[in-house]
Amino acid sequence: MLLHAKRFIPVALLLSAPAWAQAPLKPDGQWRGSVSAGASVASGNTDSTSINLGANAGRATERDRLNFALTALYGTKKENGDRSETANLLRLGGKYDRDVTDRIFGFGSLDIEHDKLQELDFRGVAAVGLGHHFVKTEKTVFDVFSGLTYNHERFTSETRNSTEWLLGEESTHMISDTTSLHQRLAIYPNLSDGGEYRIQFDAGLTTSITKKIELKVTISNRYLSNPQPGVKKSDTLLLTNIGYRFGD
Repeated sequence: MLLHAKRFIPVALLLSAPAWAQAPLKPDGQWRGSVSAGASVASGNTDSTSINLGANAGRATERDRLNFALTALYGTKKENGDRSETANLLRLGGKYDRDVTDRIFGFGSLDIEHDKLQELDFRGVAAVGLGHHFVKTEKTVFDVFSGLTYNHERFTSETRNSTEWLLGEESTHMISDTTSLHQRLAIYPNLSDGGEYRIQFDAGLTTSITKKIELKVTISNRYLSNPQPGVKKSDTLLLTNIGYRFGD
């Protein structure tokens, strides 16, 4: 399991930020989002360095929504004179939703991933499907969705192509005037290779320090039932970073 944690976030900081937090996207057609970065350095018996970058952007109207997200992580360590990578990961995704009725929406998405430590050179997943807005208010959005995907994977030693069934849920919550929470769970049963599956979970807590500066804590897990030989099935990331918000 890959676990990267920068530092503990004091509760007092989460509670004392001014009243600007990122709510569900306003349906006014304007682009909003943020860019963020974090780093850690350690020295002594083991010298290690890591840096993570993130970005997200989205726009919404009364009928549709378009979102993009990026996560990058790179780390190295030097031990007994030998330097090795502790992380080399890139995730990029985009999703478009359009309401069919007040509660039903259709969607299409494309996700790209690279993870050297998982021996994954490239994964590209295109998905289409339908979803249902169980809750859709100014402060809370909760959706469930299902569809089909085409998954192209290139590992160090093999290439896989498969069709998957997609089942998932996603929500955004305005916890207070300063803090918001977003989470998403997606399960991908493999229809081409029965019994195999993937699970993805992402959650992020965002709190405002000023109107433009925000603090982010994110956790994500990727589970693959049939990884490459010698590679663990589950990878977990825990990241903290400072972001700059645009579009408000």
